[in-house]
Amino acid sequence: MDKFTVVSVLCSALIANAQQDVKGFDDTVLFDIFWPGNNVDEELGKNEEIIVTSAHQEKYRCILPSIQEKESQADEKYDGPTALDLISPLFTQSTCSYRFETYWTYEVCHGRFIRQYHEDREGKKVKLQEYKLGQWEEKTYDRILEKVKAEEQDKSHQIPLKKIDNINLPYLEVSMENGTLCDLNYNKPRSTKVLYVCYVHGKNEVYSLKETSTCQYEIIILSPFLCSHPKYKPKETGENKINCMPLEGAPDKPYSLMKMKIDSLKLRRNSDFDRIKVEIIDIKDSIKPPAKKPNLDPSPVKSFLTGKNCLNGGTGWWKYEFCYGKSVEQYHVDKDFKKTAIKLGRFNKETHLDWIKTHPQKRPKPKGERKQLSHFYSDGDVCDKTGKPRQTEVKLKCLENTSPSAVSLYLLEPRYCEYILGVESPLICDILAAADENGLVEDNMVDILDGGETVSETTVNIRL
Repeated sequence: MDKFTVVSVLCSALIANAQQDVKGFDDTVLFDIFWPGNNVDEELGKNEEIIVTSAHQEKYRCILPSIQEKESQADEKYDGPTALDLISPLFTQSTCSYRFETYWTYEVCHGRFIRQYHEDREGKKVKLQEYKLGQWEEKTYDRILEKVKAEEQDKSHQIPLKKIDNINLPYLEVSMENGTLCDLNYNKPRSTKVLYVCYVHGKNEVYSLKETSTCQYEIIILSPFLCSHPKYKPKETGENKINCMPLEGAPDKPYSLMKMKIDSLKLRRNSDFDRIKVEIIDIKDSIKPPAKKPNLDPSPVKSFLTGKNCLNGGTGWWKYEFCYGKSVEQYHVDKDFKKTAIKLGRFNKETHLDWIKTHPQKRPKPKGERKQLSHFYSDGDVCDKTGKPRQTEVKLKCLENTSPSAVSLYLLEPRYCEYILGVESPLICDILAAADENGLVEDNMVDILDGGETVSETTVNIRL
């Protein structure tokens, strides 16, 4: 349509202008086109302008806003504390910020350490699984302060930006090194980059946490302390007006634009009318016998038990794939769709039965008392640290009172290359009763589940 043709031409012109100074181009700057007719401020005539022509040969003179002038006016002289000095109360007051996820809890103690942990409570016993994602060194503050001062004195230095919710925000980076050693990263210590950004209503909370590469993390903290520094305030993202005036007898607005608005108004009215008609219900028609219960499709249960449908999870750098009765895999897919995968274990029935004999506490509880099953997956890829194949205990846990399609996967590593994969899903609930004394579901029980005799309606409706 003509409106989009005009927008394309104007955007091309703006980009062409921005390419003369690439640093001045920012895709978060917003533009809007106005059609004021011939009533326009003469001062705008001093700005750059272009001529555009619609598909109906309607010509318009469009005046482009001056973005660079707005940016230059935003520069302020500042002689106050450095950005690091402004957030230093977080370090001196031993403040900690937390992020709670399905399984892991992340603790960011500013100026001390970053910790990832999970606690399992069994009566009075507490089992703690934790990793240090980075620690603060004694000389860290002085080193960063010296760097920040040098950067703030350098007028040509550009403060780095991070796009958050489509807004470029300046940030102060603090590196935390020397975390727990990572066997997946050639036994190097874990490390984290903590990015502090200005947010007036923030309470120094964790906005986001992600694993940017193997055992390397990035955490964004929303802090009001930085907002008193003018260079760390968010850039204004108000709309910039592009005024387009008609030439050579063209209408105030292009014909196709007006037609599009009229068609849109008609569609809206028709939609409202249709909605009103749907809401008019005849009482006689509303009294009907209850419909028969539809036949439920139990195939997802059988597909899961036969290993055809695998469960995938993980929110960090590494993702996990669990194929029931087949394998456990840890993998990462990069931007070029290249997949790096590590087999954490393969299922072998005889090996599992031997493991159950050796570890009788892993046998399932009597039917009716069961909440989970444990399966043993062995013969994974060889571990560089131990020289032995990786192995995984898979804990299948019934997840109740939640969406039938909910699946939670988490991975623990209590010892080098010996893992525990937790799989929590409503899909597991009806499988518990079908498992034998070794925690296995035999083929005949799979057929019973597939027939829908013992499977609840909620479980059968699962979509993987």
